[in-house]
Amino acid sequence: MNHTLQHIYDAAINKKKSLGEITDEIDTGFRTGDGEIVVFISVSNPYSRALVGIGKDTNAKWALESAYQNYKSNKPANFKPISVKVDVVTDMRPAKSSKKKVNLEKDTVLYKRGEDGLTIDASFDVAFLPEEVEAYRMIVDQKIKPENIFNAYEKHGLLSKNSLVKKLLTSQSLELYKFQTKSYYVDENGFTPLYHGHRIYSDLSKQDLRDAIALTKDNYFKNVVNTKGKFIYSYLPQENRNRGGYNILRHAGTTYSMLETYELMPDERLLNAAKRAINYLLKKAMDMEINGHQVQVIIEKDQAKLGGNALAVVALAKYTQVTKDNQYLPVMQSMATWMRELQDENGRFAFHKQKYSTGAASDFISHYYPGEAILALVRLYQIDGNEQWLDVAENEANYLITIRDKEATSETIAHDHWLLYGLNELYRERPKEIYINHAFFIARAIMQTQILDDDAEPEWKGAYDTHPKPLSTPVACRSEGLSAAYKLAVDYGYDKEAKQIIQALHESIKFQLQMQLRPETTMYYENKKLCLGAVHHGLSNYEIRNDYTQHNISSFIAYYNILSQDSK
Repeated sequence: MNHTLQHIYDAAINKKKSLGEITDEIDTGFRTGDGEIVVFISVSNPYSRALVGIGKDTNAKWALESAYQNYKSNKPANFKPISVKVDVVTDMRPAKSSKKKVNLEKDTVLYKRGEDGLTIDASFDVAFLPEEVEAYRMIVDQKIKPENIFNAYEKHGLLSKNSLVKKLLTSQSLELYKFQTKSYYVDENGFTPLYHGHRIYSDLSKQDLRDAIALTKDNYFKNVVNTKGKFIYSYLPQENRNRGGYNILRHAGTTYSMLETYELMPDERLLNAAKRAINYLLKKAMDMEINGHQVQVIIEKDQAKLGGNALAVVALAKYTQVTKDNQYLPVMQSMATWMRELQDENGRFAFHKQKYSTGAASDFISHYYPGEAILALVRLYQIDGNEQWLDVAENEANYLITIRDKEATSETIAHDHWLLYGLNELYRERPKEIYINHAFFIARAIMQTQILDDDAEPEWKGAYDTHPKPLSTPVACRSEGLSAAYKLAVDYGYDKEAKQIIQALHESIKFQLQMQLRPETTMYYENKKLCLGAVHHGLSNYEIRNDYTQHNISSFIAYYNILSQDSK
């Protein structure tokens, strides 16, 4: 298939009149009732949704030629192709097994997201790929949406075919079929087969990671922060719509991830975006008094949160480290003072959330805020050298290990990536055995839940058995935590633990990369520049939220740095 794909790509890029001589090497496992092979050729440019041509013939070569000519007849003069995707139909079945036609008002249609395409009758005269069904939202809440299907007609050259337009927009019922395909993608970087529309990583190189990080840097991170410094928090690429909502902790965390990316790949546009995000974050900093100390706290919806101050300090510390600009040091020290004053006689942070307007403490407890705070305090110490921050971090770490987690087992211990970050940093400054032992305890608990069965669903390998269906961000957080534990293991001579951890990391990062939006997975979207490099929620959930990309990119950077260090 590689030779055929390269030939089609060359024809599209060079705007040839026909495909010319190509080898007949495509899979012909399915044929229509007329004995025809059905193929799709999708051609993408940098900015708009892909154009799609459909071809049918008893001969594979002529089916491809037909698809190419259909694409050519619909191509605008200024269309600049950059990539090609070929889909070969492998099966077809009625959209509703119980009857031939679907009543558009009454009937529901079950389908597999990212796997099932849709054709109006068995002729494939009007048919849309699985990725198009999603990108155009052709099925919403299990109901067929003719108006959304119509939005794809232009890219298929169907608007001039009045009978097909009328059939879609005036019929109360349609004869509908679902189908699946084998997919192949080619661009300037070469050829790759796709699985459910995305690539699967049989292996992983340092260059793969660098390319993934650069894709995010050059696209999502530069487009997700507006002029006021606010992130597009939750975005639905199928609808080209911002869902709204916000979370200032995730704002701070994503800013940190952007600065990590800048540290690895300096880029002034990226730094300027991060600076805008910092400015927005600090507008949420309000003055407060605690135990006679004037401090600043991050306020959102009248709430001060331990995690808000902690992640703000983490982000500002990274900015200070990579730019050598100390302007935010007083702010970090003020925020850290509030955290210090929260500690009780047991060394724990007495409360995690406080109402700003009244000062009333909440009984809300976050499992992850303490680890964030430990990391923040150690990072601040690394900048200003003030031992009190280490004392506060130690107090909390000792409480967590000897009291909170004292009775925890490998089945009950939280897979706390922030605590693993914090223990890695704290152990280097105050090397107590309980810190490194607890880090390895958490790491082992994570690794024992990893899905590694070769007979399991191929998309799931490397994920962790913690959700009914594995999601990108819970896996990414565990990868972040394991990366921190690996650094402890390799730097302090724990070779057995280091070997186990890096094997788990390698598999989990491969799983995560499946959900990074790349050129082949954004072909049918409107806002490609925003989508490219972002990481969506799950294998069949395409929501993009800023923290999904934050955690995945931070884990990619951590593993890239590990591979870079190990290769020296």
